[in-house]
Amino acid sequence: MHDLIIFRIFYFTTTRRVCHMPETNGEGNAQSDAGVRFVPSPLRLIELEWSVQDYTYWENKREFVMPADVYPHWCLFAVESGSFSYGIGESKGTAGSGSLVLCPPSVAFIRTMTTSTLSFHFVLLSRKESHSAVAEDDEGSENASSRLPVMFTPDNRQRLFDTFDKWRRIDTLSIPDQLPLIGHYWNDIWKTWCLERSEAHYPRDGAHSEDELMLRAAKRLEEQCAEPFGVKELADELGLSSVQLIRRFRAAYRATPGDYLTGLRMERACRLLRETRMTVEQIAASCGYATGYYLSRLFASRIGVAPSEYRRRHRV
Repeated sequence: MHDLIIFRIFYFTTTRRVCHMPETNGEGNAQSDAGVRFVPSPLRLIELEWSVQDYTYWENKREFVMPADVYPHWCLFAVESGSFSYGIGESKGTAGSGSLVLCPPSVAFIRTMTTSTLSFHFVLLSRKESHSAVAEDDEGSENASSRLPVMFTPDNRQRLFDTFDKWRRIDTLSIPDQLPLIGHYWNDIWKTWCLERSEAHYPRDGAHSEDELMLRAAKRLEEQCAEPFGVKELADELGLSSVQLIRRFRAAYRATPGDYLTGLRMERACRLLRETRMTVEQIAASCGYATGYYLSRLFASRIGVAPSEYRRRHRV
């Protein structure tokens, strides 16, 4: 739950080119063999409005009764904890905590559990076609569904998990118009994600970085996030000064290497608090920190609650 993580996103097809997502270490982060895709402008996608047709919260589900299914509406799997592998059209990958998987109508949604339990929100959605975000498709394309993401992870995970909490609370209340209220919060997440992507597509200086050395830097930070590792060590590995590394990394990822690494470690700490019985001291060591006290202070500053309170809210 933090606001400084790399986007993990896949699309069906095509109007703006982006780099494919790198493989991960199997800890519930997204993976795909989709390669390079083309995507529509997020400033066009933000025009979309969604309405909710059905909603179910599945807590600690142990298996999929239907390993594949086809839905008459857009189908959203919003993962709280655990992970599963999916196949939707030509896109394949693994979705973990915080991932949003969106399957178009009348397309087979193949899924397999990759953890012992999975907690997720199942939402059936329809688009309000009055909006033109994907109406102006290229000639010869099959349909507008090929323009929307298959899987994506919002930058602001805390906001996402706050929405998950609201959905669960709305679902337990005997109030009219539950689905429109759930839809209201989904549209907020969708538009927020589109805004985040617009910043990535259109940085303020007008340049889009494709710095191969910084891709390598980000990968090293992901590999070393469980170990004591800092900017100086990374700069030495890459043959750069710390100042050069910070400047180039910020241009590529809109964050310093230190903030990026902290974000990765907070994501790991959140997952371990939700999914294990490890003590805070053990989690600190697993996240590259010397003491549980330091992790607790940093966690409360970044996430907004103490590790013990976060665990209490998310353990089921």
